[in-house]
Amino acid sequence: MDRIEVARVDPGRVTEVLEALRGDPRVEQAEPNHVYHALYEPNDPRFKEQWHLQKIRASDAWDVTIGKGVTVAVIDTGVAYEKHRDFFQVEDLAGCSFAKGFNFLTSDPHGNDDHGHGTHVAGTIAQATNNKIGVAGVAYGCTIMPLKVLSSQGSGTVAHIAQAIRYAADNNAKVINMSLGGPFPSRVMEQACTYAKSKGVLIVCAAGNERRDRVSYPAAYEACVAVSATGPTDELAFYSNYGDKVAIAAPGGDKRFGEAGGVLQNSINPADRTQQGYFSWQGTSMAAPHVAGAAALVMSLGVAKPDKVLQILQSSARKKDDKRRFGAGILDCYAAVKKAKSACGWWRLALALVMAFLAVRWAGSSVRRPLWPSAGFFVCLVIGSSGLFFLPQLGLSWLPLSDTLSTGFPQWDVACLGVERHASPVFYSVAIPLVLAILFMGSAWRRQLLAGFSVGVGAHLAHAALFALGDAQGSLGQNVIWLLANSALCLLLGRVLLKSLARDAR
Repeated sequence: MDRIEVARVDPGRVTEVLEALRGDPRVEQAEPNHVYHALYEPNDPRFKEQWHLQKIRASDAWDVTIGKGVTVAVIDTGVAYEKHRDFFQVEDLAGCSFAKGFNFLTSDPHGNDDHGHGTHVAGTIAQATNNKIGVAGVAYGCTIMPLKVLSSQGSGTVAHIAQAIRYAADNNAKVINMSLGGPFPSRVMEQACTYAKSKGVLIVCAAGNERRDRVSYPAAYEACVAVSATGPTDELAFYSNYGDKVAIAAPGGDKRFGEAGGVLQNSINPADRTQQGYFSWQGTSMAAPHVAGAAALVMSLGVAKPDKVLQILQSSARKKDDKRRFGAGILDCYAAVKKAKSACGWWRLALALVMAFLAVRWAGSSVRRPLWPSAGFFVCLVIGSSGLFFLPQLGLSWLPLSDTLSTGFPQWDVACLGVERHASPVFYSVAIPLVLAILFMGSAWRRQLLAGFSVGVGAHLAHAALFALGDAQGSLGQNVIWLLANSALCLLLGRVLLKSLARDAR
């Protein structure tokens, strides 16, 4: 009979013991006893048909973030996002977040869809998820900005597209998706793309569907990210353009495998635009929004610069040999958000150290004597601000609760409340540090810990306001003023606790 033995080992001797056991001929296998968790899978009834989301490991990424706080502009045929005049909202966009849209064809502040293409694209980015309806979207917590530049026939002009790009950049969009293109360059559009990137916008574009060895415009512009399309077998889709400008590949569908080979989303029925349905389409138009959604996930974790976001997406992609066809590889959302967490950790820790220095100096100057924070102060500073973000780099992601411990305390709301309630005002405020201070500030050593924790939480909130959650629409926990005010209160609380220590030491 096979036997499985479990041994408890000092964490510092794990490698040594494993090597010894693996060298013992009586031992067939020796490995860490990893902790497994129930895997998140949304309750959308047709999610199982979305092979494209499973290919990019979207559901694994949702355990970390759903893209809250990031606005994605969909420059397309519009989006079926509201009931307005003869337009309607498709059922699986109900409950999604939308920024103010615009119709550049009619100069109307309603970017409604009369074609279906833009709604399908928006669904890939942010389809309502875990709502027991239809299908899922890559970054279902993000905010969609519907910008209509293409007519009911699916065509539009350079002037309207360029106007929409600038509009998105000037109205707090952080990602632009353009699943459109043409063979001719435009200096006007290129300048608009350069302008948007200079304002911190990542521009994601479809490479084109002409099977050519060069990508179409605007994908070919330097400021844009060109996305080629793959099918269910991870090979380049038969229709996809390719070439030196391709930055990354993502699922775009290949219906040579049947209807199931397409990208499935909720949209307007092309045969009857008064109706809706779930349609399986193919094209680089379907590939690009997977990357736009992934970019929103990365940005929601605090990575602000477009070049850094792209670097994370490319370095985490699943590698393929032919860079002209696949760029850096095939999109991997889960690997990307893990890299983003690590990148943000260093910035949060640096900000926490600066704020700790200010708190210590501020408290010390008020009592005219130097203060010396304890080791416990700095441990709690790390817990509050960045968490043990370096655990994956040390090969310790197998530790229990490593996903939670590798983030700063405010992000523990994901583990406590669920990812849909991320950025809860209870966690993203001074509330918990203040309650802990009131309950446990009796002894000096506790005040050291509480001071470090409070300043650390303040640093996390400041980072969220400046880089991650500042552009969210209408949520108290994501408002810049709220975050900065509570960051200042955390710093003040830390200073009060440190000042009390100095007074007691007199």
